[in-house]
Amino acid sequence: MAKEFTMPPSAVFLVGFFLLSSLLLPLPYAVIAPGAGTDVLKSVITIPSQQTFPVNGKLLLTTVYATSPSSRIFGGDVLRSWIDGESIVLPRDVIYPSAKSTKQIDAENTAQMLDSQEAAKVSALTYLGFTVHRTHVTSSTGKLVLKYTLPFPISFDLKKTGGPSGGLVFALGIVTKLSTEDFLKGRTVAGTGTIDSMGKVGPIGGIGDKLIAAHRAGASVFLAPAANCAEIAHIPAGLQVFSVATLREAVAVLRDSRNSISYCTWQ
Repeated sequence: MAKEFTMPPSAVFLVGFFLLSSLLLPLPYAVIAPGAGTDVLKSVITIPSQQTFPVNGKLLLTTVYATSPSSRIFGGDVLRSWIDGESIVLPRDVIYPSAKSTKQIDAENTAQMLDSQEAAKVSALTYLGFTVHRTHVTSSTGKLVLKYTLPFPISFDLKKTGGPSGGLVFALGIVTKLSTEDFLKGRTVAGTGTIDSMGKVGPIGGIGDKLIAAHRAGASVFLAPAANCAEIAHIPAGLQVFSVATLREAVAVLRDSRNSISYCTWQ
């Protein structure tokens, strides 16, 4: 006959103590989850001195939600994230360098966003045939950097978003607004990817979460960096993914997606 196992009172107390502590005390974790889709053609991009053209469709900038370095994460938050199934819980140090303060990290994310917007302007205007003057200047740190002089001003209004991953969509938004051709054709198109001043699209983080965000926002087409192909494990139903390596390829997909090869075989 099997003997019953009885946990000593001290062990019960310790287990209960640690369980209660995990629920009440902050844990060194961060939560990553799919964010939202923002239509950059609606109110984000402004080109005041140029004629822009009406657009039939939406062009979505997809984001990933991440708790800030200073956020207090408790055991209940971790459990909810696991139950949700679409959130990821990671050690905070994996996402945010422990040596940097929240203020430093926020400043870096803002700087990356501004750099991506500048590169988007240059690459889009160059693609459209406008002249963008490039001159080398010496920065405040003594480094030689490129300075761009645009033929007309372009501004962006996007709050509470940082990082460089919106570059491709920013550039496509400028091209779409300044073109008489209807690239979207009534579709809701989403995308992500860094971009440089020559129109080269680079990889980003959180590609899976951005696909979910695009699907939730009603997108039927998603433009992904070719360098992220190996990380795409699941595509939501009804969402067609096209991999692109340049702004020119992205415009070509929008112009004729029926004759474009989808899901990371474009190259």
